[in-house]
Amino acid sequence: MFRKLLMIGAMALTGLSCSSGGGGQANIEAWVAPIEVRVYQGAFSRDPQNRTVEIQALAEEVASAQVVVRSDRDIRALAGSQSDLAGPGGVIPAAAAQVRYGGFIPVDETQTMTADPLLEDPAVDVPANLAQPVWLTIHVPADAAAGVYTGPLKVSSASGQAAEFTVRLEVLPAVLPPPHEWRFHLNIWQDPTPVAKAHEVKLWSEEHWRILERYAANFAAHGMKAVMTHITYDPWDGVRGWASDNMVEWKYPGEFRFGDAGRFEWDFTVFDRYVELMLAAGVDRSIDMYSLVMGPGGTLKADIRYLDTAAGAYRNIPLTVGDPLWREIWKAFLPELRRHLKEKGWFDKAILGFDEKPQAVMREIYEFISREAPDFRIASSGGYPGDQGKWANELVIHIDELLDPERYEQLQPLIKQMYEAENSYVTFYTACMPHYPNTFIFSGLRESRLLPWLAAKWGLDGYIRWAVNLYPEDPWHQPLFTWPSGDMFFVYPGKDGPLDSMRWELMRQGIQDYEALRMARNMAKAAGRDDLLEKLENAVRRGTIIDSCRWIPYIQESRALVNEVIRELAA
Repeated sequence: MFRKLLMIGAMALTGLSCSSGGGGQANIEAWVAPIEVRVYQGAFSRDPQNRTVEIQALAEEVASAQVVVRSDRDIRALAGSQSDLAGPGGVIPAAAAQVRYGGFIPVDETQTMTADPLLEDPAVDVPANLAQPVWLTIHVPADAAAGVYTGPLKVSSASGQAAEFTVRLEVLPAVLPPPHEWRFHLNIWQDPTPVAKAHEVKLWSEEHWRILERYAANFAAHGMKAVMTHITYDPWDGVRGWASDNMVEWKYPGEFRFGDAGRFEWDFTVFDRYVELMLAAGVDRSIDMYSLVMGPGGTLKADIRYLDTAAGAYRNIPLTVGDPLWREIWKAFLPELRRHLKEKGWFDKAILGFDEKPQAVMREIYEFISREAPDFRIASSGGYPGDQGKWANELVIHIDELLDPERYEQLQPLIKQMYEAENSYVTFYTACMPHYPNTFIFSGLRESRLLPWLAAKWGLDGYIRWAVNLYPEDPWHQPLFTWPSGDMFFVYPGKDGPLDSMRWELMRQGIQDYEALRMARNMAKAAGRDDLLEKLENAVRRGTIIDSCRWIPYIQESRALVNEVIRELAA
């Protein structure tokens, strides 16, 4: 299936022709484009002679660049290759570089074929007169000596046409910590259920688990910090277009009767394996568990599906938050959940999660948890954060509240209280709104990089979003489902695991910027350099411009200011 999808992504969706395009020699144009700009099929350059790819990066940073190729004839088997980069510390080997190709996806909102998935094919065909983005990604070795490294990047066709760029990579005199040590709290919700369907494997089969290992490695490499788990069946009540399978199997011998919750049994096998898989990959800061109530929004529905072990069939218990039956069942389960988490050594990471639940619902839940399970931590993604009886330990604020100066000022006491509490986080999120800034397939790539910079501007710990791999029926042909195109995924289902999107790479770049900014601030404070601290604040102001009558500057320009501070203080 993947081979078919990849052919669709690389050929049919771009309208590629398999013909040679007639006789004669193709005239290849090639130029450098900023990574913050989406290259559409009608792209052009006002500086087509620019063949120097400039990159600045810390050691251990993953840095990307983008070049564009176009011809007046069909290009058969366009391929890019990066050579070793030679510099003061020897060479950065070609093996540290990866060349990928933008695949074009149909986007309904703009009726435009849009480059987003980064195809890992050896080569791609390009139809005449259409632009093809080529992405270069370099993982700078942690032991790379500071200085400038250069080497050629070559793009060529099967018929021999070629263009060559000079890659000029400056390795800065500092080392970025590995992703699992990044302070930025990235929590992009994940779900194994649609992964099985997209990859055409049986749910929870060994093949499914092997694929999930590759997803976990990808998430960790991009800075993911939270494990998303489902302790009930379908916590989102089918709103995603499918039922999310539970990771904790609820069992009861027969038809459940009120007053008999003590006869429930719980099987944590899937829950444990998924959590262990993610922790081993480096996604290890929190374990989010959904949920005591279905979400999002104001619904009080909280049904429980369980396996009737006597009949060998599943049954459903209709529940409403706050009702005696709901209280009985959760009063039975939460102590067992606590016991299991403590036995595994995970209790301090575990968080009961709630999605955009309003005050009327959350007051009932907070009251119950405060009395029956006060030691459990809570994550509130939007909605009501709590009161003096119990606050969320992870508070997630919608971006609209932060963009409103009056509302942002009102939030300051709560944010201050959260930062004074131990082991708490304050992050922000975007959802299906606002349309700008956001991370849809039709969004500018600058927007994905912008979000971590906004966290830095507002003094927040990170960013949360639904979702990284909630695949609609066919993300290659129709990425739109209920919400805007790309709202439900940052990666695509590849042959044996996830394929990155351009949005996903720009998100990682923004997080690395956040970490570099934090390093630079610490260096400037240690050196007593108020002038450099102001320079960094200017970088943040410039990098977080959202609206302007003038052209909005690339965030790369702000990152260059951060690099100047690191370069000066490390000298």
